[in-house]
Amino acid sequence: MPYVPQGAVTTALLAENSPAAIRNILLNRNIEIIEINTHQKLPSPLSKHADMQLVNVSEGVLVYAPGVGKGVLHTLKSLGFTLIEGQKHVGPSYPDDVAYNCAIVGRRAFLKAKAADPVLLDSLKSMRLDILDVSQGYAKCSLCIVSQEAVITADKGIHQKARETGLDSLLIPPQKSIGLPGYDYGFIGGTTGLLSADELGFFGNFKTLESADVISCFLKKHGVKPVSLSLENLVDLGGLIPLCSV
Repeated sequence: MPYVPQGAVTTALLAENSPAAIRNILLNRNIEIIEINTHQKLPSPLSKHADMQLVNVSEGVLVYAPGVGKGVLHTLKSLGFTLIEGQKHVGPSYPDDVAYNCAIVGRRAFLKAKAADPVLLDSLKSMRLDILDVSQGYAKCSLCIVSQEAVITADKGIHQKARETGLDSLLIPPQKSIGLPGYDYGFIGGTTGLLSADELGFFGNFKTLESADVISCFLKKHGVKPVSLSLENLVDLGGLIPLCSV
């Protein structure tokens, strides 16, 4: 399933302005990074975030916002991905910036339906995914995917919806130690991404999270190990989106 690799990740989407320390650790793990460039229409702090520009709707299929960098699209095509251009143009303010902000967990797709791109919605329906309409437009940013059956979020609405659909969801307070320039703090989904079926990467030092202990217990319950990708404070980079694994 998208976002949940079966083995070790070999290719992933990541913001081009990610710190060198994070990139080096990923490269040392033999993860090829496809850099997400600036999208001129998005708010500046979010303009390089993968979770604002592309959605991996199923294995090998991506829906993307008009204006995504041609180099990114060329690389994805060369890897054999089917690319579907969305209809809705993203904008510089909420909710126009969240048209492609969608979290897919197993057969569930979390998004703000009235703000979502219609092509994305049609693609999700054609894949027979359950569309879960939530009030939080930054659904993917707000949701850390642990497995096909487990998530972590600081958003009460997403947490409730996740539990109603059978997911094991851990509700945490907003983690104010996660940095995101231009905002008071970043999101848990934006600072994470699975590196393998049993390893969850964090963009910084996992132990600096206010809820590190409870998150650690939750991850252990699901057989997943937290991996700090640098020694610095955590930063929201729009998440790591795994594309290929072995």
